[in-house]
Amino acid sequence: MCDIRCNRKDREYLANMRLAGLDFETANNCAGSICAVGCGILQDGEEGETLERLVRPHPGMDWIASFCYRVHGIGACELEGADEFPAVWPELCDLLLSADCVVIHNAPFDLGHLRAVLGLYGLPPVRFPYVCSLTASRRALPELASHSLNHVAAYFDIRFRHHNALEDALTCAKVMHEIGLTPRIPRKEFVYPVPEE
Repeated sequence: MCDIRCNRKDREYLANMRLAGLDFETANNCAGSICAVGCGILQDGEEGETLERLVRPHPGMDWIASFCYRVHGIGACELEGADEFPAVWPELCDLLLSADCVVIHNAPFDLGHLRAVLGLYGLPPVRFPYVCSLTASRRALPELASHSLNHVAAYFDIRFRHHNALEDALTCAKVMHEIGLTPRIPRKEFVYPVPEE
């Protein structure tokens, strides 16, 4: 079993770190079909600012697939009157950029949808450091039968409502805090648009 306890130096590093958990729920299998956004700040294990919004998907993908509805329970009625992504992005972007690191569980999924929706609306360039709590939990807790967010959260006795965007976002940040986002954990950078070679 991997020893995931942080030493004193690591804890001092964590105490000064501002994490932003991020999660999207999607309407269907179209890239960029975000229908809910959750973002929550965690500093030294304490919750801070949060953002939770329903989002009307881009025209042309403005429909709810049954398999997605079964996951998150967001239907067409809930999205009536919701803003499209450009109205939500400025506040979300400010939260992400205020953090030392963004934490996402299964980052390729969420960041793929973020990249797609930024492109659909032609939104300005953005970049931020991030870490995938799914990858980190697989390294730190190889003995777990599953590394889905609900299983990893249960290991740390973190209770939450799964597939609620804000609760998922805060939970992945809490998981990363427990594992220890230390200088030894490699971080990546999200860059939009992808630089031309």
